[in-house]
Amino acid sequence: MNRGEFRKYFKTMGPVVLPVIHVLDEEQAKRNLAVAIRCGAPGAFLINHDFEVSRFLPIIEESRRAYPDFWLGVNFLGVTGTGAFPILGQLTEKDVFVDAYWADDARIDERVRQQAEADSIAAVRKSSGWTGMYFGGTAFKKQRPVEPAQYRDAANQAVGYMDAVTTSGIATGHSADLEKIKAFRDGVEDQTLAIASGITPDNVDDYLDLADAFLVATGINYSGDFYNLDPYQLRRLLEKVRHYAAGQEKKEHRASNRRENADWYLKHMAPNVKDPKMAWLDPSSAYVNASAFHAMLDDLCEPYINERVDVVAGIDAAGYVLGAAIAERLGTGFLTVRKAGKLPVPADQVSFVNYTERTQHMELRKPAFRKGARVLLVDQWVETGGTMGAAIELVEGQGGEVAGIATICIEDTPAGKALRERYLCATAVTPGSDLQNQCNRKSLDYFKDFDWEVILP
Repeated sequence: MNRGEFRKYFKTMGPVVLPVIHVLDEEQAKRNLAVAIRCGAPGAFLINHDFEVSRFLPIIEESRRAYPDFWLGVNFLGVTGTGAFPILGQLTEKDVFVDAYWADDARIDERVRQQAEADSIAAVRKSSGWTGMYFGGTAFKKQRPVEPAQYRDAANQAVGYMDAVTTSGIATGHSADLEKIKAFRDGVEDQTLAIASGITPDNVDDYLDLADAFLVATGINYSGDFYNLDPYQLRRLLEKVRHYAAGQEKKEHRASNRRENADWYLKHMAPNVKDPKMAWLDPSSAYVNASAFHAMLDDLCEPYINERVDVVAGIDAAGYVLGAAIAERLGTGFLTVRKAGKLPVPADQVSFVNYTERTQHMELRKPAFRKGARVLLVDQWVETGGTMGAAIELVEGQGGEVAGIATICIEDTPAGKALRERYLCATAVTPGSDLQNQCNRKSLDYFKDFDWEVILP
């Protein structure tokens, strides 16, 4: 299942938290389901921990009758889909619909291309008549070991056999290695990825960008209690995930309106009417209009709100205006990248060819930041990429990491395209838009009717 479809199903822009209840009996199962519902969880899984499936089925039926509209999943511990799907089909025939099945072992073998066991399970699923979601354990705890170098292959092989590729840490309650989850995210591409162990309110931030579902038990149980949900911990976890989802929703909403926004405020940029040897437009004329300036800052800051940025660096001289304003928005310090010969302190210096094809020199105070600092580079415009390339060389030469590039426009030159491929870039001009094409040809359609009165405050 595509991760967008999965999140749309649960009506969220972030991961879905699904509490896992290790069942003891009917009363305990229903009591914990009630806790999950009161806390606002969108669903829950029941697991028959240390007892047979035949005893588990009546508990499932009674839980469904008690909460007919609540999203309910099950895990038949130690049972693969071959045995589980017929049971789920039979429950469906009894009007006991189970929304999801989670198997600890989906029988994916990353060492081979032909997935014979997974194919067999898929055939049984189809013939069962059950139509719920399938969460399939891949490189899961208590399975045979999977080499880290093959995590991506395991995840990629699982795609298509299940709705949510599901993996875990090394044991119950142990968080999944972050590099493993990154490999899985890469392997499943835009499909749904679930994590089923070790997620807690304290570590969930590490996984929010990577996973689409958290199947959580020990991380939200009472301390030392394997069988009962702690409402406090569950609410903490849900709140963190909801806060992230709200940010994603705002981000998508802004992105959906971005072109319209950019079109109106970028029309404050003035054409060059003075000298063809000078820049072909004046973006800074958009700064004097407060509404236009702050809308521009909103768009340029948006990608970095949830990113670590230690310092913002503005490039001499037009980048100082945007850079300082972005630094204030992000709550960071501000660093100037200067034309050579301006700094009265020790400095690193590099040479570059600018957009006028002249060789220039840029310098950065030494030291400018601690090694490993994440630096957001800001300039007014990127045309040939020479100036930005020099700034990157200076930052990386001092052991800094480029957190991203913010600028009004990156033209579609070879250097500009390379910057987009390598770094997280924020531009007011949307890539691929008609306005981008106009910028590439250095002539904006509105120039012919440009109204100088529009830009005045």
